[in-house]
Amino acid sequence: MSLSTIIGRVFSSSLVRFAVVAVAGLGIDLGTAWTLRTGLDFSLPLAAFFGFCAGAAFNYWLHERWTFGTRAASAKRGSLYLIALLVTVASRVGTVALVEPTGLPDMVVLIVATGVSFIVNFVLSRYVVFRPAREPETLS
Repeated sequence: MSLSTIIGRVFSSSLVRFAVVAVAGLGIDLGTAWTLRTGLDFSLPLAAFFGFCAGAAFNYWLHERWTFGTRAASAKRGSLYLIALLVTVASRVGTVALVEPTGLPDMVVLIVATGVSFIVNFVLSRYVVFRPAREPETLS
């Protein structure tokens, strides 16, 4: 079996594609948050919020086009994704607010909060936003 065949099979899974998009989005998210925190002296919760928004916009675009193969934006999915993001960002910023007073380094706080929000986002994306359409029931 060729390497290209193996790679093709690995990326045929929406879970693998979701993870790849999530990691890339995480880079955008944390990079934006860290730049805002260290370069522009934003508060850590505010930097986390803007980082989250940048990563989320990137993720939605790729999930629509590649992860779930819809290729076209949907007002319904967009609305559901926005609601999911509100829940997810609340979990992110809330975790930052709870963990920051512990005295852990800022990057550790961001990583912990990111882990919590990643789980929330995956569950909402998989089971609410991008769930497969139900097959119509047929009468036998």
